[in-house]
This record gives sequence, structure tokens and C-alpha cells, in this order.
Amino acid sequence: MLEMTETANPKSLWLRIINFGLVIFLLMLAPGFLGLASASSVLWEQILWASVMVVVYVAVGIYAYRLLKVTAKAPIFQPTSSPKRKSFWWLVGMWLLMLAIELTIANLRVNLTGEATTANEEAINQLTSNLNVTMITMIIYAVILAPVVEELVFRGLVLNYFLRRNWWWGNIILSGVIFAFPHMGVIPTTLSDGLSYLMYASMGMVLAYVYKKTGAIQNNIAIHMLNNAVTMIPVLLLAINKIQH
Repeated sequence: MLEMTETANPKSLWLRIINFGLVIFLLMLAPGFLGLASASSVLWEQILWASVMVVVYVAVGIYAYRLLKVTAKAPIFQPTSSPKRKSFWWLVGMWLLMLAIELTIANLRVNLTGEATTANEEAINQLTSNLNVTMITMIIYAVILAPVVEELVFRGLVLNYFLRRNWWWGNIILSGVIFAFPHMGVIPTTLSDGLSYLMYASMGMVLAYVYKKTGAIQNNIAIHMLNNAVTMIPVLLLAINKIQH
């Protein structure tokens, strides 16, 4: 179970909101550099912008970690021995639950609106349409960088910063709601957008539940990495197929 200090640090709610807002702004800004890499046909420019994206994203992760470290009661990455079989399968079950929710809502969106992909998925498909610097960086970002940084921000900071002593499910729901916004990039105004938002929010809530129950953020990172890796496999196969043909 996640252990919390009596009061958050900083004590001022407004300072916590400012800290968190800055992290979110930088988090949403960083992938834009990958778009610049994708738009360039010059190799060294692609490498430059991709490198800038990685550096900025890593910096955001370090900043979020430092903020979290001064307010969390226990170590952020708790030392663990080999996971017990029961704990391992519980985590696998949480990932399968998240995957089931994702597929159910995605199927519902297709049946009700005819739209098969979210705006976030379309952006990823565009960035990974060819096996090049942009795609390689996108895979590193999706499978390694994003799970680590997003868990520090959307689970670590949200659960330790907000609604700490209120309703037990309060900051779990808040985590999902906030997690969905950067993945959408827009306020949902259509049924399709609303279902996409619900999908990302539900995924975020499952991850927040895992963190609150275990108190070990590395569990969230592992689930997040697995989920993103599975998502990237068909994208990678399509790019390889293009090269072969």
C-alpha cells in the first residue's frame, strides 16, 4: 500500500499546482521535437531534433523525480527481491484488465462512430510510417521513456500531491482524468473523442490503482512498458514490410 506523509511538500496547494503544471507543459512540448525530426529530409537534422526530444524528456523525468522525492514518504523505487508468484500474476492481471478495457472501448468507438484510431494513434502512425531515425526514436520513447516519465508524473506526483486525505478513489480518478488529456491533446467535443478520452482515463486509473495498492512505482512502469511494447509491435512490422516491398 502506498504510504504518504502527513502533509505534501510544498505545503501550498498553489505551488504544487504550479510545479505540476510546468511538468505537464514540458511533457507535452517534448514530443513536438520528434515532429520536427519527421518533417526533415536531412539525416543530421533528424538526429538533432530526435536527440533534443530525448534530452528534454529525460530532463522532465529527472525534474519530476526530484519533486516526488521531497514529498513521498517511502523511496520512489522501492528495493524488491524477486516478485512472488502471486504478486506477479496480480500485476499481469492488472495489465490484462487494462488491455481489456482499452479493446472494449476501442471496439465500441468503431461500432458507434466508425473511427478506428484516436488522434494520438494517428500521430504515432504518421511518425512511424517509415523505418528511420524518427521511428527508432519513437519506439525508444514509447517503450522506455514514456512509461518511466509518465508514471513518475501521472501516478507519482498526482497521488502524492493531490486529494491525499480525501476519498480513497479520488486521486485515482484524478490521475486517470489528467493522464488522458496529453494523450488526446484536445478537449473531447465529439462522441469519438469522448470514448477515446474514456479509454485513456480508464488506463490511467488502473495504473493509479496499482501504484496505490503496491506503493512501488516500478510495477506501474513495467505494466506501462509492456502495454506500449505490445502496441508498437504491429507498427514496427508494417514499417519492415514497407521496406521489403
